[in-house]
Amino acid sequence: MIGAGQAGLAAGYYLARPELSFQIVDRHARVGDSWRHRYDSLTLFTPRAFSSLPGLALDGDPEGYPTRDEFANYLETYASHFDLPVHSGNGVARLERRADERFAAQLDDGRYIVAKAVIVATGAFQKPIIPTIAAGFDSAVKQLTPESYHNPSDLPLGMVLIVGDGASGR
Repeated sequence: MIGAGQAGLAAGYYLARPELSFQIVDRHARVGDSWRHRYDSLTLFTPRAFSSLPGLALDGDPEGYPTRDEFANYLETYASHFDLPVHSGNGVARLERRADERFAAQLDDGRYIVAKAVIVATGAFQKPIIPTIAAGFDSAVKQLTPESYHNPSDLPLGMVLIVGDGASGR
């Protein structure tokens, strides 16, 4: 399985139940780091009651919204609690189907994992989409993405234009 976020860990929970042999590979150093690297004030869009993964409740007020770090730590606790086989710090650089109908995943360090099936649970929008017009802006225009913005101190004084009406823009 590729990705140790919510989808990958939940899939791992169900794969472990019939005691299937599987591995979860994640590029980040720690489970939950994809959340830890987002902007400081991020909270989930759904309350705790609807944000828990199967088999383990998310502590706190069920009607409250977990913070970025709270949820990142929950994911790490989840993987540990169920002893899921997460291999962190080494992503999948290439995935291909072999002639024998199995899959070969080449890791960033060059090693290969061969499997009968692959679950790609990497999430959407891993790289920010920057409009082509942005390349023509003067260098004095500070441009930030959800990956480079952390808190309001990253912004210069004055007018701010947010491009995009997705969750990060809101």
